[in-house]
Amino acid sequence: MKMIVTYGETTATPAGEKCQRRVLIPGPEMMLVEFRFQKGGIGTPHKHEAHEQVGYIAKGSFELTVDGLTQVVHAGDTYYAAKNVMHGVVALEEDSVIIDTFTPPRADFVAAP
Repeated sequence: MKMIVTYGETTATPAGEKCQRRVLIPGPEMMLVEFRFQKGGIGTPHKHEAHEQVGYIAKGSFELTVDGLTQVVHAGDTYYAAKNVMHGVVALEEDSVIIDTFTPPRADFVAAP
């Protein structure tokens, strides 16, 4: 397992319309993932049966819904989505960025070597 990863070593992949996902670093117990949205990009409401998720708004702003509560969040704000809790976003600005931590890691986000 690589302990230090530079941004240039990572690759963005499509994650829906107006959104790209970039696995920044995966570990055995958690992983860090960047989601970069164009204005109007949607993180479709969903829930995870096996994963907890903590998000940090790194840039821009979003309409964020977690467990039925909807709020506008801006750079510096954070959120938590427990297992089986519905959550989703709509990007309100161009080039809005969320950094998410998942535990356990999302195997579906890590490409096979």
